[in-house]
Amino acid sequence: MAKRPTEKIRISVAEHRARQRAAGQVSVTVFLSAETVEELDRMKKERGVSSRAPLIEEAVRFYIENIRA
Repeated sequence: MAKRPTEKIRISVAEHRARQRAAGQVSVTVFLSAETVEELDRMKKERGVSSRAPLIEEAVRFYIENIRA
């Protein structure tokens, strides 16, 4: 019997998260203002990236490096 689409999605997401953890990545959930998300989405489109995650990671790294300097 074929799995339901929602079950396939759940499994796919779980596998993706497992791969991310195996690669040393940690999930972080934050609330951002709508304006910040809109700007991230503009940047995402300009840079051609598939998600906000690399932009947020870059911003956090930049912030940490500049605070330490």
